[in-house]
Amino acid sequence: MSEVELIQAEPRSFVGLRHNLRFTALGPFLSDALPKTLAWLRAKGIPPASPPMAMWSSEEVESGVGDCHAGYFVAEAQADDGLITGGKTAGGDVLRIEHKGPYTTVGPSWQRLTQRAVMLGRNPGFGWEIYLDDPSEVAAEELRTLIYLPLLP
Repeated sequence: MSEVELIQAEPRSFVGLRHNLRFTALGPFLSDALPKTLAWLRAKGIPPASPPMAMWSSEEVESGVGDCHAGYFVAEAQADDGLITGGKTAGGDVLRIEHKGPYTTVGPSWQRLTQRAVMLGRNPGFGWEIYLDDPSEVAAEELRTLIYLPLLP
């Protein structure tokens, strides 16, 4: 398992579909949101500036429900266009970890980030994930996910 890193991150703009969902429904949501977002980007002539990503805007850990924005980072902020909406990640102090394994097993990596925030005496903001590998090409045990957790001032 990789180590937790504290990095300085610049805010990044992204576009995608947004939906309030159970954490366990992330896979089907990504399967729907990512192709639609990529088609929208291609129609606009905008190249994605990252592999697929998902940004959490709220989460209720006890209920297992969160507000998720799934899509791609882009070089410049984009205006909302129907179902495709934009957003921006937090900048500044951000904890990062690379998770290796099935997407359904990222929970302990998120917990490590949260524990490190507590150890640093900082409150966490809402984080995001970047999916480095295509699950149709890479075995589930080998999938890599970068997980980011911003620290509030």
